[in-house]
Amino acid sequence: MLIVSANMGQGHNATGRALEDAIRRRWPGATVRWVNALERLGPGFEGLFQRIYVANVESVPWLYEFFYGAIWRIPWFAAASRWFTAAWCGRRLAKPLAEFAPDLVLSTYPMGTAGLAWLRRKGKLSAPIGAWVSDFAPHPFWVYGAADLTMVMHDVAVEPALRSSPSAHVGVSAPPVRAVFRPGDQGAARQELGLPPDAFVPLVSCGSLGFGEIETTVRELLAADPSVVPIAICGRNDAVADRLRALNEPRLHVVGWTDQPERYTLAADVVVTNAGGATSLEALACGRPVLMHRPIAAHGKANARLMAAAGLALVSTKDGELADTVRGLLAEPHRLKEMAEAVARHCETATPLEEALESLVSAPLNPPTQRLRPEDALFVHVATPEVPQQVGAVLVFDPKADGTPVTRADAEHLLAATPGLRTRLLPGSGLWRARWQEDPGRTSADVLTSVRVGPDAPLDAALTEEMDAFFSEPVSPEHPVRARLVTGIEGEQGALLIALHHAASDGIAVISALVGQARGKEPLVPAAVPRRRGWRSRLSAGWGALARGAVGGGRRSGVLGGASVSAAGGAGAGDVSRADELAAGGVAVGGVGGASVSAVGGVAGGASGSAVDGDAGGASSPSPIEPTARAGGGRMDEASPASLGRNGSRPGPGAVRAGLARLAAPVRGVLARVAGPVWHGLDRPSGAAGGSGVAETVRPNSSAGGKTQAAELVRGVWTLARAGAAPRVRWDKRIDGPQRHFARAHLSAPEVRKAARRAGVPTTNLVLALVAEALHRELGGTAPDQLRVLIPMSVRDTGTFRQLGNHTGAASVDLPTAAMSLPERVRETDRMLSEQVGRGAPRAGNAVVRVLGVLPPALHRRAAKLVYRGTWFSVIASVLPGARSPVVLNGALVRTVYPVLSLAPGVPVAVGIMTWADRFTVCITVPSAHEDRADRLAAAVVEAFGWL
Repeated sequence: MLIVSANMGQGHNATGRALEDAIRRRWPGATVRWVNALERLGPGFEGLFQRIYVANVESVPWLYEFFYGAIWRIPWFAAASRWFTAAWCGRRLAKPLAEFAPDLVLSTYPMGTAGLAWLRRKGKLSAPIGAWVSDFAPHPFWVYGAADLTMVMHDVAVEPALRSSPSAHVGVSAPPVRAVFRPGDQGAARQELGLPPDAFVPLVSCGSLGFGEIETTVRELLAADPSVVPIAICGRNDAVADRLRALNEPRLHVVGWTDQPERYTLAADVVVTNAGGATSLEALACGRPVLMHRPIAAHGKANARLMAAAGLALVSTKDGELADTVRGLLAEPHRLKEMAEAVARHCETATPLEEALESLVSAPLNPPTQRLRPEDALFVHVATPEVPQQVGAVLVFDPKADGTPVTRADAEHLLAATPGLRTRLLPGSGLWRARWQEDPGRTSADVLTSVRVGPDAPLDAALTEEMDAFFSEPVSPEHPVRARLVTGIEGEQGALLIALHHAASDGIAVISALVGQARGKEPLVPAAVPRRRGWRSRLSAGWGALARGAVGGGRRSGVLGGASVSAAGGAGAGDVSRADELAAGGVAVGGVGGASVSAVGGVAGGASGSAVDGDAGGASSPSPIEPTARAGGGRMDEASPASLGRNGSRPGPGAVRAGLARLAAPVRGVLARVAGPVWHGLDRPSGAAGGSGVAETVRPNSSAGGKTQAAELVRGVWTLARAGAAPRVRWDKRIDGPQRHFARAHLSAPEVRKAARRAGVPTTNLVLALVAEALHRELGGTAPDQLRVLIPMSVRDTGTFRQLGNHTGAASVDLPTAAMSLPERVRETDRMLSEQVGRGAPRAGNAVVRVLGVLPPALHRRAAKLVYRGTWFSVIASVLPGARSPVVLNGALVRTVYPVLSLAPGVPVAVGIMTWADRFTVCITVPSAHEDRADRLAAAVVEAFGWL
């Protein structure tokens, strides 16, 4: 074990000694070594830093306050300071770490933790890293996500620790002090020290350096009441000790440096200090409340604020306040008793040192963070307290064959495949992009609650009440998945309500994951994050390939949307029926108003998925893609090895092209960071959503294919640009809070398909025409001729059909809401949808979102809020594919699934539609204040279909 500390006072070393004691209790044969982080910085730096610290506290506290405040207020300053400190200290710690090769590394000093975190990020430290924050208040220099465990001193310190580094794994530690600091016999301690048994004894201790106005503090205590008998420990400050002894006060007990401070702490009623570091922790370990008097600048004041918030300390900052505080405690003894009880509760509930060390050794390392894709980060940026971005699903189960309902164990099994279950979302800031991090310890049991609504509760009423209550409580980035199992519904039916942050995944992935889990399929996987290579390594590889003529061998590979894909990794679930491929994560082909569209789990019929129906434009499963081209280079040919050596042999043309391509890689890498989002859209295979509907060999650089895709993207961008603001809708758009109401309906799927065939339109277009009719009826005479509806559409392809996240574009379609007959409205809806999708709007929307991701984080956040709001659309509508054959979970049939959509700022209506077994399910989301509107819209959809 290696302990990294520093001689900055004795607080950091005291914490290290406590950890060493715990190590020896848990692993008696362990070898423990220490490293002084300040000493490792170089000759003279330790003394320099000590002098600077003392000068800051005693002479220029305003400068110390300024620096401490700056690392909280000015993000770029904190980031630059942390980076410099971490790199400096990390390089200096590398040698002792390499020589000792510890199994566990513990840090009790901020710069040491920074250096260890730097080494972890550089791949030079694989041993677990534990950081103990010996101050009560953590600050940005204390906390790093690359540390595997950061232990703070109280629950109230967790929030500022995570604010310092959102990716950190933070726990609450018992006071890290030596075992001698523990509750004991106060009377025996006083007798041993010669103190009166009935006196009020405050212990004044200001750390090993004796900082602060100790004399003034002692005088106030002596003046508070004749029963007060102070003890003053002056540490190494002999000058202060001499001045106090010169007072010749018989009640005052002056102590210089002592190796047994626990004796005095046990004898005291309270501990008076001004820093909140090791002295305060020792007091808490002994069960003694703390009086913080005139806390020192910066971290001392921050410690005082948090200790007071935790109920463990009282703070006095002005002359006379300490004396008043002591008089108050003497007059109201119950206040002192309440503080002592709060101290005892904290020490009982905090994690013991041995347990924390055990978890460091046995638990997985804290996973690194990964950047959120722009399509996912969009929903982090646009979320507000009033309009949280959460989507979900409601699954209704029939009872099992033996008459029993679905169980909690069944629900946990299904939830284990939920996208984002083990994810933490890190929203980022003006300097840092939104990121995500895996939480390997989280299980489905952690996110699932259950409720029994009573024996034989009516299905519709019980489900509505539970949905409104459950989805009105938004998920958080820290816990982006929630679920509730509802039982006690009539006929032993059950319901599983699942909510997840929209940044975690889109509806396609959610349904695919849940259905796949029920059918025992492999879970979905997150998108691969390629590691970046430096320009020097790429340059070297380019020269090497040019010299050797090495143009690859074995398996041929290509690039799909910027990610390398091997020919063996093609899509296809040929062993499942086409009707269920979407739900299982397979590939299907459908049509959009006469135009053939291929979608992976995704898009057809102008919305998120009539491909499941197979009614519009014939459908067949595409063959697996065999990519044979590389973006930026032509087709890769199998080249025989060649060399350029003394015999004068020359490489073949393929080798030269490959070598030059690698030489150009640094330039292309820079350009890709700027234009990559657009190139990604252009490089999609023709079998992707919006393509020809037939999977072909991918040749992104072929002249005809590239021109076609470029033209489609240009048409789509032009379509989006000319659309302008949405037509004005005269209804209440206010969304005052996260409370929601949900209205549900369902239509017979066979009847919908029959009606669509009679009308000669895809089923999705028919269903959206019914939505347009319902909106017309709701708006009445104030209905505009057209109402702008945002229709999310999948752009998944064979390279992304098994990936989590949002792989969607969007078409903003002006649905006809003017007065007209229903058959006419169906034809107009079909025409408008076909025009929008045929012009490439979904792919263009996806490309625009990706391009926005190139902007600096602050601008990206503002741009996202600008484009995703009610200015540009008035309703959200999405048609999701489901399973047409039965889905059974451990014997319980999934009878119905309702998709739950989120609203957008200024958009008070969202309509989710899903094909499931023998029905189309409809779920309408509105603010809870608009409850009647949702119910009328759902009824109008059913009524319009009945008329049709």
